Amino acid sequence: MNILILFSQPWRVGGAETHVEALLKGLEGHNLFLAVNEGSNEEKLAQLKQNFPRITIVIIQARGANLLRWKKDLAMLCDLVKREHIDVISAQQRTAGIWAHIIRYYMHIPYTVTMHDPWHRAMFKSIYAKMFTAIFVVSRNLANKLIQNFGFSEKQIFLINNGIDFQAFKPTSKEVCREKLGLAPEDKMILHVSRLSNVKGAVSLTVIESMKYVLKKRTDVRLVIIGEGPMRDEINDKIAEFNQMYGDKIKIYDFVTNITDWYNATDILVGEGRVAMETLACMKPIVAIRNVRAFIGSIDAKNIAYACDVNFDGNDQMVTPENMAKEIEKALQLDANESAKIAEYIKERLSLENMAKAYLDVFKEMK
Repeated sequence: MNILILFSQPWRVGGAETHVEALLKGLEGHNLFLAVNEGSNEEKLAQLKQNFPRITIVIIQARGANLLRWKKDLAMLCDLVKREHIDVISAQQRTAGIWAHIIRYYMHIPYTVTMHDPWHRAMFKSIYAKMFTAIFVVSRNLANKLIQNFGFSEKQIFLINNGIDFQAFKPTSKEVCREKLGLAPEDKMILHVSRLSNVKGAVSLTVIESMKYVLKKRTDVRLVIIGEGPMRDEINDKIAEFNQMYGDKIKIYDFVTNITDWYNATDILVGEGRVAMETLACMKPIVAIRNVRAFIGSIDAKNIAYACDVNFDGNDQMVTPENMAKEIEKALQLDANESAKIAEYIKERLSLENMAKAYLDVFKEMK
């Protein structure tokens, strides 16, 4: 198939970008075109082109109120659809869906939309169910929001789990990875990987606060945070304040390219979504949390199916530093055999092939 993936944000670092990159890998063998917004990270785009040399990347300006530029870029995309005989558009996120809807009006081409977050800022909610006839969601929670808040029907919604590249994310020696990263071999390590936005950065602050309670039981524990975003300065200040009181227990780093080494170096991870899945594939325990209202907690063989269904974003208990510390302790005590069972469950259900097939099945129905 000839497939246009429409990404109406600058291509940087985030869950949506990682989802699209996994989709590109799963769809290798098809003719793929990717439209990304101006302001993208040139280094990240160059790396993407290197990883997928057959892909065609075009730049658009879908953000900001620039009507002349919108008209020019929509015309360019319509020309691409006609010239390359595009079969279907995969729009990633709401704005991309609106653009795909406009292109369909002129070119009579089917499209799908993928929802990565709850669309908190969306106005005129009732129009989207009329515009978007097929929408992918990455968790049951998002599907419920579409039904309750936007008026979508069940038949319009397709639940799709993020696909994981199990060649990249697999267990390797903790000792070797720690030596490579310059980490102490004897410490218990907690890893937290996140974009430090208003929602997820607030989670990072809670994780830092929970360390006071973790250290009451274990003095050998260290927390490593990997992330960037608008709350980075506030989190830096909080870490400095904490370390002044408790010793050098917390470190923070920018996003890294060798994230698999960090997954394998840690004892547990605190996080959600794709990061949680990748860590579980490396046979490491996790504490699942997405926001500061409620969370699942420690993942085990009994709750892994439920956790995958809601993309590790549950309402099982209230978020407090004390509850977080309790769940961290449970994760640190998880048996290695149980981690192996969880990794096997992930492998059976969350492959790139399964993800690509789910997309292709819907694409073919729409042709």
